[in-house]
Amino acid sequence: MRLLRRPDGAGALRLAVASSGDVTDHPVVLVHGMGGDHSTWRSLHRELQTAGRSVVSVDLRGHGRSAHAKSYGLNDFRDDVAFVVDELGVEEFDLVGHSLGAHTALRLAMTMPGRVNRLVLEECPPMPRDQADLDEQIAPASNLGETVRGILAAASNPLPLLRFDHSLPKKVAPQFEVTDVDWWRRLSTVTTQTLVISGGDASFLPPRHLRALAAALPDSSFQLIDAGHSVHRDRGQEFSSAVLRFV
Repeated sequence: MRLLRRPDGAGALRLAVASSGDVTDHPVVLVHGMGGDHSTWRSLHRELQTAGRSVVSVDLRGHGRSAHAKSYGLNDFRDDVAFVVDELGVEEFDLVGHSLGAHTALRLAMTMPGRVNRLVLEECPPMPRDQADLDEQIAPASNLGETVRGILAAASNPLPLLRFDHSLPKKVAPQFEVTDVDWWRRLSTVTTQTLVISGGDASFLPPRHLRALAAALPDSSFQLIDAGHSVHRDRGQEFSSAVLRFV
């Protein structure tokens, strides 16, 4: 585990990064979802290592061993990951994100089109387009089934939950409660080859929204793995196989 310090106002924000292999040689960068940390990618990290890929796994601000912060803007998460890859000397990389981490990854791909080679978006919450989207509340959340599965996962790996800044969800959720048509327009600028993965009807995020996201990206494919919101956790082998085939 490496701790980086990103300049933040008068001080510095601590960002924790786990890595393996030569990270300057086209690594796979992993970005976890809300309430997780780098350890939630252990299975995929191991599979990528076995396949000979170098890996960088980031703890987002407010998660894991990264510092809690005053600001949890969606672009803050994006800029933190951008800082990490720059600080590590990474030029080109593949990028895998889950939920809030997938949304972060997509924002990063919008600003680094020449550096992100392949992009995997697992259960990526899109910005609302209109009042119908707002009414549906398609934002990072949990339904009953996901909550139960999350509790069981926390019992075997409690550290992410213990280290998590529990003020974060209330600061992030309102950012998904405003329409952002421009976000959808900017998807057309993402030339990165992209795989959009949906967890199916068991997820709080209806698959049709992820199909719409895939359709809006110029070079993308869509895959449904019926597992709920945390596909990488609950259908780990199938998820890892899909990622490895793609990257």
